[in-house]
Amino acid sequence: MNKVSEQGNSAPSPLPPRGLSLGWRLALSAALIIMLVMGVVSVSQQLFMLEKDRQVHEMLLKTSLVPLAVRLEAAFTLDSMRQEMEQFHDAYVKLGYPVHEVILVDTAGKQILSTDAAMTLEKTGHFFLAEIPISSPVLSGGTGALKVLKSNEEYRKAVIRNWSLWAAHFSITVGAVFLFLAIALYYQVTKPINRLVQGIRKMEMGYWGPVELSRGAWEIRWLAWRFGNMVQEVRNVVTHLFEAEQKSRPLMVRTGKEIQLTDSSRFRNPVDPVSDATNDPEYQELLNICRRLETAAATDRLAIQIARGIWQRESLMADQLGYHHLKTRLEDAALRLMEPEASAALESQLAGLKKSWQGWVVQHRDDLRLLMEKHGIPCVAVLHRVKHMAGVWTKMQSKGLNQEEVQDLFAFRIVVPTEADCYTALGVIHHAYKPLIGRFKDYIARPKENGYQSLHTCVTLKNGPVFEVQIRSIVMDQQAERGSAAHWTYKKQGRAADQLSAKNDWWHKLRWWS
Repeated sequence: MNKVSEQGNSAPSPLPPRGLSLGWRLALSAALIIMLVMGVVSVSQQLFMLEKDRQVHEMLLKTSLVPLAVRLEAAFTLDSMRQEMEQFHDAYVKLGYPVHEVILVDTAGKQILSTDAAMTLEKTGHFFLAEIPISSPVLSGGTGALKVLKSNEEYRKAVIRNWSLWAAHFSITVGAVFLFLAIALYYQVTKPINRLVQGIRKMEMGYWGPVELSRGAWEIRWLAWRFGNMVQEVRNVVTHLFEAEQKSRPLMVRTGKEIQLTDSSRFRNPVDPVSDATNDPEYQELLNICRRLETAAATDRLAIQIARGIWQRESLMADQLGYHHLKTRLEDAALRLMEPEASAALESQLAGLKKSWQGWVVQHRDDLRLLMEKHGIPCVAVLHRVKHMAGVWTKMQSKGLNQEEVQDLFAFRIVVPTEADCYTALGVIHHAYKPLIGRFKDYIARPKENGYQSLHTCVTLKNGPVFEVQIRSIVMDQQAERGSAAHWTYKKQGRAADQLSAKNDWWHKLRWWS
């Protein structure tokens, strides 16, 4: 037998560096998102309004040139045109617009007249510019353009004021949003989380109790409730382990020489069948249906309907009647029809896994038997199994697990003569392997409602997978395998165990299909 790996205490992971609290992070993140969205929208709107305002200014300037353009088109000499332009400029100066210069250009863009000799079209960087075309025989080519330039100094000052007001308004809005978010998140998130953290710290110091949260976000209140339940579960598990270890300790001091097995005729081998079930008519009916399901096409609607009924009732009935292998075949065949893609992917994964770990399973079955013999524990049988495809899929769906997270994929069952031997075997298993504390169940001290009794524990090796070990006495095993405590009946949550007498209608449908 390979040497079983020693239990080791893994070092605790280091405390993560402290940073901003969740409330502050959420408030800052929300404020940043709001600031970006509001900033983009409001800046775009502000730029649009400023551009619109600029276009209005230029349109007004263009409109102001219409009377002058009419008079220039009626003039017959350049001198008369110059006089009209000067009168136009003087009128604007009297109205308070000293910088309102007019320039007349010909078709080629050459400057002909200007109200300011120093003003040229190249010096228009700080001016609004508008123009309208005119026609006059005085101009070269008969056409030209009248352009007006107005200082935009006041406009630029107004733009600066608008941006300043926008910045103040934006800052106040973002600040107010951040403040209200921080207050809301403090009462909904930060404060409840702080109470939850305080409760966890108390648990670390040994003061295990529920964390009461009446206010706050639902998820945080759910976490507090879940932590309270987990604390109770851990306390129950630890209590069960303590009681089990207390029961096994006085028994483990015995050696193999001190244990004399009773005549084996007193015990029935748990793997021997009570009777030949293959001759039962119900077994034959279910076997025929199973074979039809295994060969049916995934597009056969009637087969899919039958498969759903098999999944809900008939596989349960097969297990209650003791047809455990047939129940496994029925479930796998039904799943293949109901969920063809998922079953194909899962079947491929499990096939590779079973092939790679087949030798490991057989080896550790023998290791467990030798381990029991080494410590003088009378071992009637050590069985092993790899969880079938439908069982894996059901557990994944009911508990939201990935295939890698299913911890009872490999399972061993140790059958011993008496209840006392169960606890002795448990102590040996926990001493030789590393147990997963949260996965220990003592169904002997606290049986299931249907009477099922057994010790369940999950253990692991240093370089191996997690696997489940079930420890039962002969009586417990016979009751579980053939009695009312069939293991499958309490594993299938949400699938009601109807009485066998209520099966007639569905049974007729099965017979008709077969």
